[in-house]
This record gives sequence, structure tokens and C-alpha cells, in this order.
Amino acid sequence: SDHTAYFVRLPTQPIAAKERKMVSITDRNAIVVDESAVDSTDPDNDIVQANIDFLNDLLAQYIRFDEMSQEALRSYEVDYYLTQMNNGGFPQFVLNSRWHGDSVRLIREGLAAIGAERHLALFEEGVRLVASLGEARLKNFLATTAHDYGKSAERAALEAIDDRFFALDQTENLRSLNRAWLRAHPALAPASAERMAAEVRRRGEQLPDRAARIAAAEAAAPRYIKLIRALVAEAGQRLDRVTAGDPTREFAGAPTIAWYFLTDQGLFHMVDAGGKAIMFRGRSTTDRVCEIDAP
Repeated sequence: SDHTAYFVRLPTQPIAAKERKMVSITDRNAIVVDESAVDSTDPDNDIVQANIDFLNDLLAQYIRFDEMSQEALRSYEVDYYLTQMNNGGFPQFVLNSRWHGDSVRLIREGLAAIGAERHLALFEEGVRLVASLGEARLKNFLATTAHDYGKSAERAALEAIDDRFFALDQTENLRSLNRAWLRAHPALAPASAERMAAEVRRRGEQLPDRAARIAAAEAAAPRYIKLIRALVAEAGQRLDRVTAGDPTREFAGAPTIAWYFLTDQGLFHMVDAGGKAIMFRGRSTTDRVCEIDAP
């Protein structure tokens, strides 16, 4: 019984965790998360989502990827990959990510960092699938409209890893691995929501070329972003972020893309069709919030 008592009294936390060097949230390489999320297993409020939220807040302040923690971005991009795969498989990931070199690199590095070796091998197979399309076919696929998406030969080719991805994620779960990696990361800097918000503002305000960045971003925004901003303003709401494009939505009997976004009043989506941009509540196809002309 003495042995039992002795083992029960062993610390449940590794010593290293107690001796974690405090990282300041003002450090650009810090992984800043809401302290309430560190131990949560709720996917809407866990450490992975908390990291995503902070980085999205930085993006909203016109801070660039190369000015953020690369480790935080590795987690962010791995979860983006997972979300896109769950939403519409590898073709949707390729389409929505625009097969951006930074995304591909960060996902590779992130999968390796969190220990998702089999996922990394499968992702590399996906990379080879994209390469096998060739530049012209990839460009063609990236220009696919919602109307053509279903019958795209490129989409059919890129789907080759989907089933294995979903089977693999049952045993090598990306969200769990990502969560564990962030929790143990030496650069982790948990903070209160108030301190995080102040830090986001500080980083945004100290950009020397802030005005130029804002002007460039607004000018370069794609049509769907401009329409979403206009709809949110029309509805008297505040845009938080655009979350995903769903190419499987139908509207007025024809396929289109639904663009999902979050405002201060929750989840909505926008359909751009027939010269109108229409804002719908949540995933509803009938609950219209407002519409604007979109010639």
C-alpha cells in the first residue's frame, strides 16, 4: 500500500511544464492563445481554435504571414487543411487554398512537427497528384466555376486521396495531434482575452505602412469579399471573418458557391447570382437577411 500511495502522489504534470519559460505575448514568435482554451477539448474553443482566432485577428489588422509566428501558422494551416478536407475533400482544399506555395509549405512542416507522419505521406501523394495535372490543367481547375465543379476531370483526379484521408484521421487524428503539440510548445503564451485584444491592436497600430496596406487590401479584395462587406454593412452588422466557400450550393436551380462568414451576430452565407448578392442566416437556404444589387 505504501507503494500505491507513493505512486499516487507522483506529480501528474511533467516537471518541464512547470519550468516552462514564460514567453511574452509581445514576442512575434509567441503562440498566443486564450488561457481559457488551453485545456479545452471543445473543438469550438480549444487551443487549436484559439490560435486560429488570434492569427485571424492579426490578419484583420493587415499583418502579413511573414510577420507572424511560423510555428503558430503551421498549426493554423494544418487545421485549415483538415477543415477543407472534411468540408469537400482534397479538390476543395486545392481550389480554396489556390494551391498557394506558403500554405503547402506550412502544411508539410506542420504535419511533420505535430508527428502526423502518415498524414504527411498522404499529403505528399496529394502534392504529386497536383503536379501530375501540369500547370495548364491546374490553372484550369483553379478557374473552375461552381457550375463546372461537379463534372471537372481535375476534381475527379484530385479525389484519389480522400477516402484514405478520412480513414487515416480515425487513427492519426490531426486535431488531437495539433492540440497536443500546441499545449507542449515552448513558445506557447496563454493570455486573457483582454490582453490578447490589446496586443492585436498594438501590433496593428505600430505598422509604419498601415494606411497603404489597408488601401491595397481593399483594392485587391476579390468580388465575393467586397459583396460580403457590403451585405454585412447593409445588415448593420460587423464582419468578423470569411470562413469557407462551398461549391456545392444550389440557388434558383443552378449550382453556385456559398461563401460562409462570421459576424458579431453569428454565421451567415452569401450567394452571388442573378445580379444580386443575398445574405442568408447560417446554412439556411430560405432565411434571407438582406440583398444588394451585384451587377
